[in-house]
Amino acid sequence: MKKTGYLLIFLFICFSLIVKGQTTFNKRCSFNTLATYLTSIIATDSCYYTTGIYADTVPFLQGGSLFVKLDLDGQPIFIKKLISPVQPYYTWTHTLTTLQDGNFAVTGLTYDPVMKGMLLKYNQYGDTIWTKEYLNPFYPEQEFIHPLAMAPMPDGGFVIACWIEKTIANGDIYLIKTNILGNKEWGKVYGNTMWDKPLSILITPENKIMIGAIRTNINTAAQHYTYQTHIFQVDSFGNMEWEYFSPTLGSLRDAANDMVLLEDGSLVVASGVGTEYERSSVNVVWFEKMLFKLNPAHELEWETTFMGDRPFVFTDLTNIIKLNDGSGFVAAGTTPAPDDNPDDEMYGSSGWVGKVSLEGDSIWTREYKILTADIYTHDIIDLKETPDGGFILCGEAKDWTYEDTIPQQAWLLKLDEFGCLVPGCGVTAVFEEGIDRFRLDIFPNPTTDYLNIYFRSSQHERQVSFRITDAKGRVIKTFQNQRSDLTFILPVWNWTPGIYFLQYLEDGKIRSVKRFIKQ
Repeated sequence: MKKTGYLLIFLFICFSLIVKGQTTFNKRCSFNTLATYLTSIIATDSCYYTTGIYADTVPFLQGGSLFVKLDLDGQPIFIKKLISPVQPYYTWTHTLTTLQDGNFAVTGLTYDPVMKGMLLKYNQYGDTIWTKEYLNPFYPEQEFIHPLAMAPMPDGGFVIACWIEKTIANGDIYLIKTNILGNKEWGKVYGNTMWDKPLSILITPENKIMIGAIRTNINTAAQHYTYQTHIFQVDSFGNMEWEYFSPTLGSLRDAANDMVLLEDGSLVVASGVGTEYERSSVNVVWFEKMLFKLNPAHELEWETTFMGDRPFVFTDLTNIIKLNDGSGFVAAGTTPAPDDNPDDEMYGSSGWVGKVSLEGDSIWTREYKILTADIYTHDIIDLKETPDGGFILCGEAKDWTYEDTIPQQAWLLKLDEFGCLVPGCGVTAVFEEGIDRFRLDIFPNPTTDYLNIYFRSSQHERQVSFRITDAKGRVIKTFQNQRSDLTFILPVWNWTPGIYFLQYLEDGKIRSVKRFIKQ
């Protein structure tokens, strides 16, 4: 081997040691509840704050709001629950925000029994300082109202983007501006006869309010749909200043699910591109993940689509952030779990994270596939960059067979700067030309809950499979893979403690074996 080859290997080893120093974890958390769903997370240099929903036992499955402080290893420092025996509280969306006074605000909804939007303010210990409730502006004729986005204003107040019903077949956007105590100062409705739904909100340096939404005719049509990304800006009093709609000709576009505002006024948007599928009665539209950028004149500058096995109901992007080092953007969402072994796995959903450059070029993508014999969904709801350059994500892990003791649990992911759950997966090893290249790593080892398996290969034409045996050579689990780069998440919480072996096979021949311990 040439001296340069040795130098590259040396650099690879040194860099691997640095990367593996970053904390990563993959956790399911029940927080001593019947069901838990985390929807928002905030990262600090010493801890994480997260909010979500849980189900209580009295009354049975009554919904409550959850506020949790976690250490940097994902372990709870304290858990606070807000619930009433007569009134549920649901903080469904990723709106948790740190306020100027060091406290927190998050939106939700409640019923008493009338449906109301809600804004909650917490202190740093998760104690509720106050809650405010908001009715549908067309109440009592219509009561549906769901706050889906929120941002604090420079005056200390809040602006909340709600999805409401104006009529049974019509959804509109209802924008509420409050004062510092959450009391409504004004409210305005935006929409027409079509179906308008807000998903994101930004406040510009000029204190203008920008709403990311979707407009579609799904409320009046059963086929030949129109789906448009809808973005508009209003002033601090709610007066319309401009609107952007994605083109309708031959294109179905998802909502502006999340947005990043750049210094020059450009927007980078997490969205999707859709395909309409015919059904005997009502057609459906499924999406592929897509990012795009609008320049300050709201003209398309670039777009990047991430193609999966196929468009599906589970496919969406929920978040996008601009990285602090200026190297690009990272988006997160959910993608259908690849159906590589239909005799063993069924279609569920997997978490997905991807990075693009400032020009929209794809740098890396990561997919986290759960390995179960039944449909098990893992959904990402919120994403934040952490001070160490990695990422913290939250959402839910759900067993749709309901055979698990707690079928719906919170899901927490801590990834390194390359989106790796298995540390160092973003570092490419150096090999001599002509040598088959593959990468197989596992983490953590020993393990108690999950075994995370990272696999990457350049041999696309070969039949790739995996096999797990116990110390006596008995086969415990088999699975296949048709992807060149994938992270598997194997639940082992109900496995017998002991020594196991993960075997990697190409065309039926064992190429690599990894030993791990289940504690």
